[in-house]
Amino acid sequence: MHIPPLTPRQIYWNRVLLNTFWMVLIVHLASQLFASLSMWGHLPQFTSGQYFIPHMLIPDSLIFALIFVLEAVHKWRPLFSEFSIIFASHIYAILMISNLSPEYHVKPLIMLLPLLVSMIYLKQNYMKVSSAVCLLYAVMLFLNTSPYDYTLRIEHIIIALIFAGTSLAGFGVIVRGRELIQSLENSVKSEQDLRIQNIIMDRLSKIDPLTDLYNHKTFHEYLGWLIEHQQSNPFPMQLAVMDIDNFKKVNDQYGHWVGDIVLKQVAGMVLKHIGSDDFAARYGGEEFVIILTAKKLEESSEIIGRILKGIAGMPVSEMDGKSITVSIGMHDYRGEDSKSSTFQQADDALYEAKKTVKNKIIIF
Repeated sequence: MHIPPLTPRQIYWNRVLLNTFWMVLIVHLASQLFASLSMWGHLPQFTSGQYFIPHMLIPDSLIFALIFVLEAVHKWRPLFSEFSIIFASHIYAILMISNLSPEYHVKPLIMLLPLLVSMIYLKQNYMKVSSAVCLLYAVMLFLNTSPYDYTLRIEHIIIALIFAGTSLAGFGVIVRGRELIQSLENSVKSEQDLRIQNIIMDRLSKIDPLTDLYNHKTFHEYLGWLIEHQQSNPFPMQLAVMDIDNFKKVNDQYGHWVGDIVLKQVAGMVLKHIGSDDFAARYGGEEFVIILTAKKLEESSEIIGRILKGIAGMPVSEMDGKSITVSIGMHDYRGEDSKSSTFQQADDALYEAKKTVKNKIIIF
């Protein structure tokens, strides 16, 4: 059977319970030391090894060894740590009970320890086993009590009721804890779904659905943001405006669906050549814009030139293998340029390119 790996939360609670076992042992040793010192010289058994070895040294050494084994399992076999802690909690309680004097009538309540541990893990199977062990222990206490010792029998009945009440409370805590966990998981899932929807909506508001490039609105927002940052941190930037030559003839001769294919292929060629710091958008219709940053004009001109040649050499199978061309106007940003003047100069360069022989780049 495949056992899933532990979650960080499970590892955390295993560590907490192991630390609790150590703390209980320290408190137990401190109480024993206090009792021994208080009775030293008053009771003979406290001044000899007859009490110290069987009632303190041996049981405490066994408890220490038990916790040490749990630590080893937690470190080298973490998948079995949870089960080993539940199992060891019963042994831990029994060792502590057997270590105490019969005069301590409340010592059976130490058996609440495995019930509390089972409650922390929020698993009903653990709680059922721990409840059964506590019930069996309570029955044994009652049967081993003299029928004439009514006071002790009543105490054991009360202890059994405490076990039963704790078990019922434990099952209630487990059910309520699972409900809260389920509610939290549903809330987290709803939040994740909402976040995904917001991401999708944000993408839809920024991306042109046909070409998968940014849209007109996003281009203007990004260009404005870049120019604002130029004031405090100047950097090289070029804007290119690109228009497909004779695109109306493509739609008229082959149909708008072929025109859509052409737009997609042109967008793909643009994305193929620009870098991760660059920006491309469909400005509208058959017009595209490209922003190149952190490059000298010569390098950006080479990139735009490769785009121009790549599109001209790209056959369109839906147009009987013919290719299309584009005209490009480009402007190298200068510090005194505004957003509108930057775009206007690139657009004027495009107009000049289309007015001449087309399929060329004009730089203003």
